[in-house]
Amino acid sequence: SSCGCRAETLGQRRFYPPLSTARARTMHRINRLAAHVIDSSRAVEQPTAAPVSSAPSPIVATLKAKIAALAKERSALKAELLKHGDTKIQEVTIDMCINGARSIKAMVTETSDLDASKGIAYRGRSLFECNKVLPKAPGGECALPEAAFWLLLTGEVPSDEEVRQLTQELHSRSAVPQNVLATLASLPAETHPMTQLSVCMLALQKDSKFTAGYQQGMKKNEYWEAALEDALDLVAKIPVVAAHIYRRTFKDGKVPAYDSKLDWAGNYAQMLGVNDSQAFKEVTRLYLMLHADHEGGNVSAHTSHLVGSALSDPYYAWAAGLCGLAGALHGFGHPG
Repeated sequence: SSCGCRAETLGQRRFYPPLSTARARTMHRINRLAAHVIDSSRAVEQPTAAPVSSAPSPIVATLKAKIAALAKERSALKAELLKHGDTKIQEVTIDMCINGARSIKAMVTETSDLDASKGIAYRGRSLFECNKVLPKAPGGECALPEAAFWLLLTGEVPSDEEVRQLTQELHSRSAVPQNVLATLASLPAETHPMTQLSVCMLALQKDSKFTAGYQQGMKKNEYWEAALEDALDLVAKIPVVAAHIYRRTFKDGKVPAYDSKLDWAGNYAQMLGVNDSQAFKEVTRLYLMLHADHEGGNVSAHTSHLVGSALSDPYYAWAAGLCGLAGALHGFGHPG
């Protein structure tokens, strides 16, 4: 062609021209999309990128197996429900549309449910029941957030041993790259904490396993595993980043040492440096367990789902949700 753009038969080696013109950029994008959609089952040369994941640890393998089993059940349920796809759920009025889709039943969220009188339930269990049945820290009375995370993902109450292994898995993923901390340090200390957190989440995005896998031609039925890997990395790193933000914004900037002998929330409480009491660790565990999920209709959760539906990786989706959470009508994210 006149722009010098050439692409060989799908499945063969490709030549990508310099993206110097709008036409070249368009052809390049079409070539990539065609390879992904039509030829994802073939071995295709791709740009060098980190592997989506190495062999998972035993606890991650167990977690994935449970999620896969649950997904199989839900797929069967979805197929059954679609047999009644013409059934009307409700009437929609102009008032409902103009006032922000108020009271319109249009979303399905399985992990949690918000009832106006009963409050939030995780997988059908009230928060009171969750705090009662979920594993706790040694000597503690408050359920661990890691246990709530497991319940939300699998629909099952984890054993003490499963939570212990999950906690260690999160510790093993908690290292925050120096470039991310350098990015944080470059921001004025008076920058809103939610802004600082959003910036750091986007700075972490370069290590997304989902994006690396997608660029390598990952199959559609593998998306969820790569997204889970990103989610585990995010859950592991967020407390470290948040502690740095808290200390530089409200204290002296010095962050107490990471303690991998503690649970996920207990270590976060330790790094905040408010005090070293067990009571503060317990209230941190309870607070984070109670806020582990909030259905799908609020601004932050809905935004995360919407951005993720475009196949944006979890880093992008979570950062977008944070920006919604930072709004005045969403509580400014409770930065203090």
